Amino acid sequence: MEICIELAVALAAAAFVMIIVDTALGMYYGTLLSPILVGFGFDPLVVIPSLLISQTLGDLTGTLSHHRFKNADFRGLTQDTKVTLTMVIPGALVVIVGALIAISVPRVALKTYIGLLVLVLSLLCFRRIKYKFRWWRHIGYGTLAAFNKVITGGGFGPVTSTGGIIGGLSPRASIATTTFGELLICALSFAAHVALRGLVDPIFAVCLCAGAIMGGFIGPYVASRIDPSRLRTLVAILGVVSGIWVLTRTWF
Repeated sequence: MEICIELAVALAAAAFVMIIVDTALGMYYGTLLSPILVGFGFDPLVVIPSLLISQTLGDLTGTLSHHRFKNADFRGLTQDTKVTLTMVIPGALVVIVGALIAISVPRVALKTYIGLLVLVLSLLCFRRIKYKFRWWRHIGYGTLAAFNKVITGGGFGPVTSTGGIIGGLSPRASIATTTFGELLICALSFAAHVALRGLVDPIFAVCLCAGAIMGGFIGPYVASRIDPSRLRTLVAILGVVSGIWVLTRTWF
């Protein structure tokens, strides 16, 4: 599909809006944009690496803004930084494996698994109890989420944002560490895709990157202004919607 000026603006605008939602609530950039763009007729081999590089840049500005607005503290080896690393390091190990098997896994099975996983974690978020902090939970969520991301271009944020709360983080810290962790995983996933297949359409990627970079400055400010209890509820609701969305598109 040829990229005209109108289409370029539409792609940038979509990325701008979705990265604001993603950096404010910890999910939905790749999870929604990937099926939407593929549904409009774009080749998945163009869409997925373009989403990965644009979210890398959007999450970069988002991470800086989360730190600036005190949603998390990433200055040095703080607990927030350590939480991010416990998600990223094991997650990085599955990126190459995921990229290699991306074309062989049955899409129905993969999407069903992601939808059910997100749905269960989101329902647990609704439980009004304070979960004790557990490092092993963050390691597990990061590994699962990274596998989802490299396979489909989405599915990272819904797992780590809801999982972070269940793992004992505050809603704001969970969203901020998700943004930081997703930045690193997206960068690795993009590198893996390019190394294996190349970047099919650089102009398509540039359009998404332009919108994502600008929107990444706004989402963290929105998160800093929402009451934590309401933020937790919003994350849980979006997670449930995301899980149902994936299952519905997969089976119906």
